[in-house]
Amino acid sequence: MPSKKTSSHKVQLLLMIFVLMAAHSLGNDYTPGAQHNYTHKELPEDHYQYSVWVPKNYDKSRKYAVLFYLHGGGRGRHHPNEGKRNMISRRLLDNQNWSDAGYSGNAHGQYGYIHVAPVKPIARWNAKKFKRLLNHVMSKVNIDENRVYVTGFSMGGQGTWHVGCGANLGYKIAAMIPLGAWGCNEVKRGKTPETCYTTKTPVWVMHCPYDNVSKISEQIPLFKNHLKFGGYGRFTMIPGRGHISRPRGNDDEGLSMRVAWMLSQSYGTPFNYVIQTNGGVILEAIKGERAFIGDTSRYGFFEPGTEVSITAPATRDNKPFIRWVALNGTFSDPMSRRTTYKTTRSDSELFPIYETDSAKLTVIGGTSEPKNPRPGDIVTVTANKDENSNKKGFLFWATDPPIEINQPYNRSVKFCMPSTEIKVTANPPLK
Repeated sequence: MPSKKTSSHKVQLLLMIFVLMAAHSLGNDYTPGAQHNYTHKELPEDHYQYSVWVPKNYDKSRKYAVLFYLHGGGRGRHHPNEGKRNMISRRLLDNQNWSDAGYSGNAHGQYGYIHVAPVKPIARWNAKKFKRLLNHVMSKVNIDENRVYVTGFSMGGQGTWHVGCGANLGYKIAAMIPLGAWGCNEVKRGKTPETCYTTKTPVWVMHCPYDNVSKISEQIPLFKNHLKFGGYGRFTMIPGRGHISRPRGNDDEGLSMRVAWMLSQSYGTPFNYVIQTNGGVILEAIKGERAFIGDTSRYGFFEPGTEVSITAPATRDNKPFIRWVALNGTFSDPMSRRTTYKTTRSDSELFPIYETDSAKLTVIGGTSEPKNPRPGDIVTVTANKDENSNKKGFLFWATDPPIEINQPYNRSVKFCMPSTEIKVTANPPLK
């Protein structure tokens, strides 16, 4: 008959085996702080293979946002290692929260997100296979189904649109960012508010107007269709030339802002609109739900009706502050440099206006109204009409220095005149 001591050792051994088996099972689902592969060894052939990254401090009792990145390229990829490296994963792998794309020390209740990088075996992404992918991810990690985000470049940008337009399959896309999307004329779009399935999903398009691979002439109508039936979105012209997914040089802050914009959105709630300050900062949200203030405090994302506290320097170039101006929303006291601003159903850029004699507007390729605006005036610029076939035509507006123009492809646009010199140029299409 075994002794009590022997029985105790057996129990301990069984417990250790159980713990090791549980740890092994956990490891098969994800690897905290690293990318974990799922291949066709674990997945059926009709599923996308993928890698999943969860934060090092992942807590399985919490629901996490998940951000999918869809790679580009017309050729298929056949192992998750071929899709692991992208603009999102590069910012996550050091496991330092403050370097994550989208991190903000000013956003309360944020505790990281999960990143999924699938690979496609053929040229185009498919919404039905994306649904199977999402279901598989949700079976392995704790996902908030109302905070699913998608972005991708080139054919991955087209795939982002395919996924967004496939929302009638039953999943919920809280926000998406197509980057230099190729072949937008192939995307099946709705022709009524009921059949346009992106209207509940905020869309931020990034596209180089002089992209010689992905035609912006196909991207713009697809985005306009989204807006036509009640959708919310932003359209940013990537400066430069070529088939690029983001501005050249250091775009870390811009990428963080775009990812933070996605993370601020939650499906089924009012959209969070972009508020930026051109020379001031956002201090706090004093009224409203789900406020998200960016890490630099120069921008934030807010539901309509949110009240935020803002401030601006007392002087600029030794000239005193005069007032705040914006195209949309209202200031409680625009004459005070520290005041509150109430958001509306629109993105908005807030300008502190300073006393100056040097503000000047130069318009190239168009006209302005008023012709000689003063700082704080609302200006409308209109591109010249093509009088004959020899004219170059119009594609988009660009400003120097940069200011916010929500739909730069429109022939007429509005903005607030800042307290500086500014040049606004009507640019022609790529020839």
